[in-house]
Parts: sequence; C-alpha cells; structure tokens
Amino acid sequence: MNGSPAEKFRPPALVDFGVNDAGEGRRLERLGGVLVDRPLPQTSERRRLPGLWREAAVIYRAGPAATGRDSPEGGTWEFLRPAPEPWRTALSLGDTTIALEVHPAPSGQVGVFLEQADQWRWLRATMRPGMPILSLFAHSGAASLAAAAGGAEVTHVDASRQAVALARRNAAASGLDQLPISWICEDAVAYVQRCLRRGRRFAGVVLDPPSWGHGPKGQPFSIDRHLVPLVTDIARLLDPHSPGPVLLTCHSPNWHPARLRETLIRAVTAADLPMSGRIDSGPLDLLDDASRTLTLGSFARRNPPS
Repeated sequence: MNGSPAEKFRPPALVDFGVNDAGEGRRLERLGGVLVDRPLPQTSERRRLPGLWREAAVIYRAGPAATGRDSPEGGTWEFLRPAPEPWRTALSLGDTTIALEVHPAPSGQVGVFLEQADQWRWLRATMRPGMPILSLFAHSGAASLAAAAGGAEVTHVDASRQAVALARRNAAASGLDQLPISWICEDAVAYVQRCLRRGRRFAGVVLDPPSWGHGPKGQPFSIDRHLVPLVTDIARLLDPHSPGPVLLTCHSPNWHPARLRETLIRAVTAADLPMSGRIDSGPLDLLDDASRTLTLGSFARRNPPS
C-alpha cells in the first residue's frame, strides 16, 4: 500500500465516552483528526477527559426517537468547524491500510464501525487467493475490502444504493478499486435465494444484519424473525470442498455471542457441512484512551482449517 491515499490519514481512536448533564450517554471519538461527539445510550461511565469534549468540532443532536444504530428517526449534525472534504479516516489491517469515508447520517451513524476492526483484520488474515466470498448487508464496504485485500473474489451486496456508492468510494480511496469486487444493490435474503436456485457456491460469507431494515423493493427484515432462516440458507451456499471464513456479527442486544455461535453451528449442521475449522464467538469491543472496554455488539465466526 505504499503511496496509498489512506496513508496520510491519522488512524482512528476512540477518545472518551461518558454521560452529559441530562444523563444521556455520549461518545467522543477522533475520526480523520476531527473530534466527533455523538450519542452512546448504553454507557453510564463518567468522562475521563472532560476538557477534551470542549474541542469537539462535530456534534450530533438526537431527535426524540433517534437512539439506536438502526433508528429510522433522525437528528441533526452541528459543525462547529468545517470538516475535511473529503472526510476520511484510515485503519490498518496488517499490511493493508483502508480509507473509510466519514459520512454523517440522520440516524447518528458515521459510516465507520470501529468495533468491527478486529474482525476486519481477522478477515484479511484468513483469506486465500481466489477464494469466492459473499459479503451481505455490506454497508460501507470495510469487510469487503478486507477480504479483497487478502486475495478473495468478493460479491458485495447491500440494499441501499447510497451505501453501495459509499463502499465503492472507499475502495477507490484505499487504492483497492481494481480488485475483483462485484457491487450489487439487492435485498440480502432475495440474493441468497437467487444463488440457491442457480447452484452458486461460496467458500465463505460475511454478514452484519441490522436489527430491522428493508430491501430496495420494501422487503422487510427483522433480525428476530429472519436471521435464523437466512443463516440456514447461507450455510447451503457454502462449498464443502473449500471451507473459508464465515463471520456473523450484529449489534442487537438479544443476540449475544453464545446465541450467534449456536445459530451458526445449527446452520452448518443442518446443511450437512463438515465441521472443519473452529467456530468461536465473542463481543465486539472498543477500548478508549483510558483503556476502558465498551461492548457494542457480538460476533460468531468459523475459522478456516489450518
């Protein structure tokens, strides 16, 4: 990645998190050298660096219902100082650095999910050249780029045209846009069904489903209703002769690591796949600059056989 555009950006770091005077949880993080103050309802920790919060350049003011990652209700962003244009942050994945565009959305999200960084590094390290990988609910494309940087041939699927466009910009900014990535705007469930009908196989799959959502044609998705049958169908797409990495992550509180792991094991068993490779699970954690741990989700993953 010598000479990559990503190299000039400062690696991201979670700076602090705490509670404001109204008792609403907040997070302060550095993204591309810009301090961003936005909600984090699940924390009750006190701020360790209170003076730093006054230096925030971008602040999100939540609306009355904008409290979750997948909330449809919006708040407003206040820019006390201009943000860079384009505004990007960078993340090292071993010998690869990816550039991710900071894209503030009405929901309070910024298009960068730093709690996934360890999973992206794992994907980069476990890929093999030419391995076909399916990336579902692929959003801004970090997982797809990690897999492609490891040599995989990636099929990137997301229901939002804006998200697919953002992911393509991230690929270009990272110097990875010439890698074999197919960009598809389609409902994840519909795409899996189409692959099953056509007999298509993948060595591995990555998916980060929302708590709820909808496809381009309004197809509803609820994690509690649709995740288990979707993972069961995904297991039927896996090539038993070329077992690759499988990564399932989510940010829904009821889907803890043990539940995700059991879901993955049941799907692999139902598909009559060989149990090649260890299946493990755990939390999606972040550390702030005071070395406090913040858990923002869960993962389960199948490791390729060594």
